[in-house]
Amino acid sequence: MADTATFLQNGYNGEVLEDLLTYTAQGNDTYREGLIHIKSGIQHKYTLPSIRLGEVIQDNVPTPQSTHGAKGADGFNEYQFTERYLEPQDFMVYLEFDPRDFESYWRFAQPTGNLVFRELDPKLQATMLRLLMDKKNEYIGGAIWTAAKGGSATAGITAPAGCTAIGAGKEKYFDGVIKRILDNVNATDAETVAGGQCILSGNTELADGAAIEAALYAMWTKCPKQIRRKPLSFVMSWEMWDLYDRYLTDKTVKYSENTEVNRYRFKGKRIIPITGVPEHTIVLGNFTTGIDSNLWMGVDYANDTEVLKVDRLQSNSELFFFQMRMKMDVNIVKPAEIVVHTAYKKA
Repeated sequence: MADTATFLQNGYNGEVLEDLLTYTAQGNDTYREGLIHIKSGIQHKYTLPSIRLGEVIQDNVPTPQSTHGAKGADGFNEYQFTERYLEPQDFMVYLEFDPRDFESYWRFAQPTGNLVFRELDPKLQATMLRLLMDKKNEYIGGAIWTAAKGGSATAGITAPAGCTAIGAGKEKYFDGVIKRILDNVNATDAETVAGGQCILSGNTELADGAAIEAALYAMWTKCPKQIRRKPLSFVMSWEMWDLYDRYLTDKTVKYSENTEVNRYRFKGKRIIPITGVPEHTIVLGNFTTGIDSNLWMGVDYANDTEVLKVDRLQSNSELFFFQMRMKMDVNIVKPAEIVVHTAYKKA
């Protein structure tokens, strides 16, 4: 077997480990478009605190008393702390394969010398790793939006007919954005509604471009005035954007010709079509890669020394394996600054 210091037997750790976890998220549209902040190194639970101050203005008196500085009704003179959390959950990628299956496709991978000492060529290893990452990133890009801890049965969310189910398949390890929003909108407990409640501007299906335009106007009207100058973004699925783009192009007074794509803008704010956002859903909020983002992802090192491992299955075997152990969670930070239109409903 090769020495453990070679690329073949190497486990990635330290700073490289964090880079790999970050790449896990960067390989999807949500990160590529700069819509999510990633917090790494969360071992168990990470608190997302927020604070607001209630009313403080009162009548002037010559000599204020302690009673004037005391807390009063409806949050008067009170700093109100709320907490939301990121609690990354475990999942893994594990794949076994036989390098001899590739000998007829890559000349450099063809055998030379004794079969007992044949190793997995680094070029082949890099190619297989890239394909593995691409497939994993496809999963993560959807799970950010449509995952539900425990699966669809536990989520209790009704999807429009023929649309993507929340928490379906392997999207069961943590709660995604849609699950978080719907839980927040329908909840009354202090932890779920910490930071306020999302603004639901509508819950109808968006069957055509006219309906999407009406939904965008309704969302903008209900958007809190104090955050309108922030770099807000309308996030929707590609299906919704295609309907809206055609609607704008078909108007008598056109914004763009048929040979061009309309501007990804509404009221000066970006419209960002994302692979992974479910149908009949538009979300408006301040989504960036910085700490001011309203959407955060937490990741952790499930194993302190190795996250990605490439090795022989066992010493007397020709088979190799790829293994990644990861932890991940997603949460919204300030629900009161998110406006959403969705036809998904809490059962």
